[in-house]
Amino acid sequence: MSLSIKRKFFYLLYNVCGKYLPRTYMPYSLGSQHIRYFLVKNFINKCGKNVKIQTNVILSPAIEIGDNVDINENTRIRANVTIGNDVLVAPGVTLVATNHSFESIEQPIREQGEVTGKIVIEDDVWLGTNVIVLPNVIVKRGAIVGAGSVVTKDVDNFSIVAGNPAKLIRKR
Repeated sequence: MSLSIKRKFFYLLYNVCGKYLPRTYMPYSLGSQHIRYFLVKNFINKCGKNVKIQTNVILSPAIEIGDNVDINENTRIRANVTIGNDVLVAPGVTLVATNHSFESIEQPIREQGEVTGKIVIEDDVWLGTNVIVLPNVIVKRGAIVGAGSVVTKDVDNFSIVAGNPAKLIRKR
């Protein structure tokens, strides 16, 4: 994917200073939330309304974010990720839709390149603190993923999952 000069500029500006602005809830934040939102909406593929991004969030340009999304601090969202509406992303979440290739035993893993998949987080989902979602996973509408979980497979509508790997706890 080739980025325009404008998108590259805003991506650079976000990574150099925007992501380090104070947390929104701090009394001295002085509009840091609005600045982060402005920078992000100008470099990612799609950014909805009322998106709140806290400090030190790592974002790649190849993502889409819906309306009313809260992304908390120290979260990493890389590569081909789509986030729906009304989603809560707790601190320390990792959504990475790429993985290392490792098929050949004749070549070091680091030289085999990467494989890119896709991650979809549908509407009304809550991802708990330090959740990891791996490539080619869909977390469906209304799901809750418990803190510290590693999601390796799709999560059904209105399911509560937790663990490593994440397993069904119960339905909502």
